[in-house]
Amino acid sequence: MNDQQAIELFHLLFLHAFGARVDRSLYVLKGGCNLRFYCKSIRYSEDMDLDVRTMSVAALRNNVERVLAGPALPLALRAHGLALERHTAPKQTQTTQRWKLSVRRFDGERGVPTKVEFSRRKLDAGAELEPVDAEILRRYRLYPVLAQHYGLTAAFAQKVAALAGRTETQARDVFDLKLLLDQGADPGAQAGLRRLLPAAIENAMSVGYDQFAGQVLAYLEPEYQDHYRVRPVWEALQDEVVRRLETLAGP
Repeated sequence: MNDQQAIELFHLLFLHAFGARVDRSLYVLKGGCNLRFYCKSIRYSEDMDLDVRTMSVAALRNNVERVLAGPALPLALRAHGLALERHTAPKQTQTTQRWKLSVRRFDGERGVPTKVEFSRRKLDAGAELEPVDAEILRRYRLYPVLAQHYGLTAAFAQKVAALAGRTETQARDVFDLKLLLDQGADPGAQAGLRRLLPAAIENAMSVGYDQFAGQVLAYLEPEYQDHYRVRPVWEALQDEVVRRLETLAGP
C-alpha cells in the first residue's frame, strides 16, 4: 500500500463510520473523492470534501470528533495496517468546518497529511444515495460503503465553477472535466453554466504541462503515470476539454 492508497482507505473508512452515526441525507460527498469513488477516476484525492446542511457547528464537530476518537474507526484502521497519528480542527465557522489529519502506515516512516472539510451551504441538485464503486471496495476488502454524492451533471457544473472561479488555476480541474465528459455528463442540463464558460475556457488554456506534472501526475494510479508523463498526451486532453467547453459556450 502506498501513501495515496492509505489516504484513500482512510477516507472510505471515515465515510463509513460517519454514515453510521449521521443521517446520510444531511451531507453530500463532492470533489475528487466523489469522482474517484463513483466515477472511476484514476486520480487519487488528497482530501475529502462534503456539503452539509442543518447541523449546527457544535453538532457536526461533536459527531466528527466522536468518529475520529473511536472505537470503530481506529479499530478499522488498525485492521488495515493504519493509524490516525493526530488531528486538529483549525477552522470551525458557520460556513466551513475543516479537520487536518495525519495517517500513518504501520510500515511507513511518517504520517501522510489529509483534510476532511465540510461546507455548510445549500446542497446542489443532483445528489444520489449509492454505494461506492465495487471495484474500489474490492481492492481494500471492504464491505459496501453507502453515501450521498453528486451525480455526473452536478459534478460537471461544480468543476466548471471551480475552474472559472479559483484564484489559482488547478490542473486537476481540467483533468477531471475530461473524465466527466467521457463518463457522459450532460452539461446542457445545468442552468447558469453558460456564463461561467468563458472564464473556464481561458483558465483551462492557461494550464501548462509542467503544472499538470507537478500537481496531478503523482496522484494518478501508478499504471497510468507513464502514459500521462508524455507532454502531447496532456496537451491532447487539454485541447479536447477546451474544444468541448467552447462548443457548450456556443457562438
